Amino acid sequence: MRAVAAGLLLLLAAADVGPYGPAFGAKADVVRSFTLTTTGAIAREITGKKGDGKTGLRGQCNPTMFANFGIERGDFDQRADIYLITKGKIATGATGEFKLDTIWVSFYDDANGERKFGGPGTLTLTIHEASPGARRMKGTITGPKLEGLDTQKGKFIAVTASFDMDFSCGVK
Repeated sequence: MRAVAAGLLLLLAAADVGPYGPAFGAKADVVRSFTLTTTGAIAREITGKKGDGKTGLRGQCNPTMFANFGIERGDFDQRADIYLITKGKIATGATGEFKLDTIWVSFYDDANGERKFGGPGTLTLTIHEASPGARRMKGTITGPKLEGLDTQKGKFIAVTASFDMDFSCGVK
C-alpha cells in the first residue's frame, strides 16, 4: 500500500486488491493501460498507465451480482473517469459482450468544474484471466450517446474506453 497526495488518497497495489476489487473509497494501481476517448460536447482523449500515480481502478466486480467498477485518471484538481454498472453478472473468467445499465463519464478541472454524462452502453471483454497472482482483464467500454447531467443537460457525448488491468471479477 502507498499513500499519494499527502496521505489523502490511498492507492493500493495489485497484491492489496481483494477478489472483487478495492475497498470503498480506495483506488487500486492495477491498470496497465487506459485510453478514454470522447466526441461530441466534450472531445477529449485521456490516457493513463500503471505506476503513473494517477490512474487506477475503483469499485467492485463480484461475479454473484452486477459489476460496478470504473477507471479514474487524474488527481484532485484535474481528472477524468468512467464508471459502469452491468445489467447482469460477469462470471469469473467470462469474456464476450455485456450490456451496461449505465455508463457514467465525468471530467473535472478547476476552470470548468465537474461535467457529467450518463447512459447505457456495452462492455466487451477480450481477456479475463482469474488465476491467483495472474489476474488480467482487457476490454472496451462503449457508449454511443451519453446524455449530459446537471450543468451539461441537453448535451451529448459518445465514449470509447479501452483498458488492460491486473484484475478480474473474482478469483478461481
